[in-house]
Amino acid sequence: MRKRKALGSGLEALLSTTSESVQDQPSSKSDQQINGIINIPIDKISRNPSQPRKNFSEEALSAMGETIKLVGQLQPIIVKKTKDGYELIAGERRWRAMQTIRSEMIQAVVIESDQKQSAIKAIVENVQREQLNAIEECEALNKLYSEYGMNHDDIAKFVGKSRSHITNIMRLNSLSEFVKSKLMQGLIEMGHARSVLTLSHKEQEQLIRSAIAKKMSVRQIEKIAQSKQFDHVHNIVKKTKNPDTAFLERELTDILGAKTKITASAKGKGTINIRFTSIDELQGIIKKIKK
Repeated sequence: MRKRKALGSGLEALLSTTSESVQDQPSSKSDQQINGIINIPIDKISRNPSQPRKNFSEEALSAMGETIKLVGQLQPIIVKKTKDGYELIAGERRWRAMQTIRSEMIQAVVIESDQKQSAIKAIVENVQREQLNAIEECEALNKLYSEYGMNHDDIAKFVGKSRSHITNIMRLNSLSEFVKSKLMQGLIEMGHARSVLTLSHKEQEQLIRSAIAKKMSVRQIEKIAQSKQFDHVHNIVKKTKNPDTAFLERELTDILGAKTKITASAKGKGTINIRFTSIDELQGIIKKIKK
């Protein structure tokens, strides 16, 4: 008997919280149950709208499909029951791969899951298995942060990665859509993208366009971005600051809903300046700080 591949700790913990057992599901000719795994029609399954992965290689899916045809499905997908069938939670690549070989049935484990749990499981499964590119991972983790109220420590715990990794990946959300697209297309490296994080979106686009056209190295982009002028690029003047300080400044501005400026020395000491335009706005800021 083949052993199923172990799940990551975050996903395993999420799955262990579900109360519904597959043994409690009604069996039928199409839903035949063996050791907690059921065979269900592929066309009864719909895609999870919270699935963070957007790009799938047709060549890779075809190769996976041929492997499944040869050795069988080694691991079931994870789904939840819906009114019209099932919704995929984890295992979309396997689901898509089996469609390439025109398989009618697929092995699955059915669990209970609300919308939040379903989204978290889909994200955790993808991040743990390293199936997302950097931008997809960034957007997925940011969704956990902004929509589901998870802080960086919580996210790190669930996906099984360090807090510093979570923070660095989420910083990519400060990139312009243009730079994100070029990173996803493989036209620039992660180093190029990180080098322009503290610049405005317009400056990011101008510098990255030049980097691609002139095949500039990460080190060259770093030097230009850190300098106070882009004399050989677009004659843009930009005062730069520590990327981590700039990230925290933007994050604090978003949280308080007020323009915030952080001034920090090399030793870590500094000041925080919060701008407000009325007493009512100040009272609102104070309430947010007290929360």
